[in-house]
Amino acid sequence: MYKVYQVLPGEELKSIAEKLDMEYQVLCELNGFLEGHELRAGENLVIPNNQANMFQSYRVKAGDNLYEIGKLYQTSAKDIALINGLEEDDYIYPNQELLIPRVGVQIYVTEEGDTLKDVSKKFKTTVEKVTMSNENIYLLPEQLFVFKRENFL
Repeated sequence: MYKVYQVLPGEELKSIAEKLDMEYQVLCELNGFLEGHELRAGENLVIPNNQANMFQSYRVKAGDNLYEIGKLYQTSAKDIALINGLEEDDYIYPNQELLIPRVGVQIYVTEEGDTLKDVSKKFKTTVEKVTMSNENIYLLPEQLFVFKRENFL
């Protein structure tokens, strides 16, 4: 769920965070930087792969649980857990950053023997639309697929 961003000459963490529409602190945390870290051109940063704006981030507050967060964002605890490499009953802690699927984004994790046709049937769409929504397709067991409905109400 992450990709690499290569720093351009003259870029700073704050300007990159703004450009990528993400919180400065989150960018620092993901890359192990302290506030004020100076970047070098060519340096690689890890950033969430919010391809096609399918995900948003959520900072856990004291007392939160995946079920309540799912209700708040109209998704399931299961999907939040899958995206973040968690089990549904895992402990989440304050200030932990979670990726949350946006409204209308469906999640599917492949199983042994799945084909693109099988995955497209799960999403009730075409193979072409599934491949357009997913940058890399290997069809290995436990691969995460995402799909955003175009006319979601």
